[in-house]
Amino acid sequence: MVPGNASSELPPKSADALPDSTEPNGPCPRCGRISNFTVAGNAPVTFNGKTTVFSGKGSSRDFDERLSILECHGCAQNIVVVEEKFIGGVAARDGAEFGGAIQWRGIHWWPTPGMTAPNPDVPVTVAGEVTEGTRCLAVQAPRAAVVMFRGALAEIVQDRGSATAKGKHTLFDQLKQMTDDGDLVPALSDWASHIRVLGNAGAHPSTLAPVSMEEAEELLRLVNALLDYLYVMPAKVQRARAARP
Repeated sequence: MVPGNASSELPPKSADALPDSTEPNGPCPRCGRISNFTVAGNAPVTFNGKTTVFSGKGSSRDFDERLSILECHGCAQNIVVVEEKFIGGVAARDGAEFGGAIQWRGIHWWPTPGMTAPNPDVPVTVAGEVTEGTRCLAVQAPRAAVVMFRGALAEIVQDRGSATAKGKHTLFDQLKQMTDDGDLVPALSDWASHIRVLGNAGAHPSTLAPVSMEEAEELLRLVNALLDYLYVMPAKVQRARAARP
């Protein structure tokens, strides 16, 4: 058994991590906006076979997972989150003992992140890879996610690379050629290289270190920044120029 500690809690989630009832803020799986949420209710999902007895008030079945309904302040729609119990910063299913702070952390969301329509400024082939990778993250599959993000890079080469870049035999050489051609500035080239390396780790786990959820989530942030730079911001500038009299 792993003892809980009343002063021990889970570390705060990142600002762009999906919301749960412990920290009801973050990107909405429905509208995609960073938002605050109101907890509309919750109910047990997985019971652990234990019973909590309340002095003079009966007893109740204990549970390690529950679902919470959160209402987005942005789109006024509900999402459903399956959450896991932590006691003193330790997962209850791992043997945490009572005595620490009880917190709930989301592990599955509905609607599945990535189901919203992709940005129309991003080519369908590229957006499709990112969307599927985002869904992989939602079901705690980081290896699969980073492989899809690497696939997005390959699609970017096909969309934005020169004939010379497309003719290279490896993604490493293709990205290097795009940098040499000026289609990727050095900073973007570094991002792309990081995405490629982690994508390789996801595809070849026997020869490379395993991929963590934190690494996969960070990779998604890099991919989205890359797409903003290559597609979204230029399209916004072009529309703004076209709108001027």
